[in-house]
Amino acid sequence: MTTTKDSPRKFRVLDTSPIRQDGLDKVTGRAQFGADFHMPGTIYGKILRSPHAHARILSIDTSKAEALPGVKAVVTASDFPIIDQPLDLSQARSTARAVAENDLAYTKALYRGHAVAAVAATSVHLAEEALDLIEVDYEVLTPVLDVQKAMKEDALDSP
Repeated sequence: MTTTKDSPRKFRVLDTSPIRQDGLDKVTGRAQFGADFHMPGTIYGKILRSPHAHARILSIDTSKAEALPGVKAVVTASDFPIIDQPLDLSQARSTARAVAENDLAYTKALYRGHAVAAVAATSVHLAEEALDLIEVDYEVLTPVLDVQKAMKEDALDSP
């Protein structure tokens, strides 16, 4: 077995210890990264997610969050138009409605963590506070966990 030292070729990178020009700054904490820069007028976004694996959304009240000073926008699925046109998403064929309903839960939360609403605010802390002010009324449904039951017609509508 030959090693790089026995090799007739001269390697410039292998088996060397290059000096890292930014090493000292990184170790001492002086290095600046993208998250360290804050531009004036930056808007921060946060997403409210469903705590339920399967739930019907009965109502969403965003009025308190919208009234909070520093909140620029609060959106739910009802704020977006739903167009029933076929989409060619390469291998998967879908409709704009199906894509939109998966982005923000429209009438049902289909999985735990499904996005229900989004907030844009002047700071991260304001956006998080606004999320706490959004009131969502859920009707928790039993998740369908069996393949045979999932293939039945009433699988998505069963309470």
